[in-house]
Amino acid sequence: MFSTLIRRSIQQNIPQKVPYIYSNPYKAKRLWPPDFQKIDRKHQFRLERRYRRRAKLKWARPRWTKAVKLVQLGSIVCA
Repeated sequence: MFSTLIRRSIQQNIPQKVPYIYSNPYKAKRLWPPDFQKIDRKHQFRLERRYRRRAKLKWARPRWTKAVKLVQLGSIVCA
């Protein structure tokens, strides 16, 4: 109980930070997400392909995949 009171009192004394969006020195070149009604089909496809590739790289879990493969192999060999 006391730790909660202490933590809350400390948090009230800390000044609120400005969101990073407003203080970011690297401004975006284009508005994202783009309005798909206004761009042509070829450009839509390019953006979708780029997003799909980046999402796949972001959610790839090579260590997890390798561990699962090794466990599967071990269960086959030991069984």
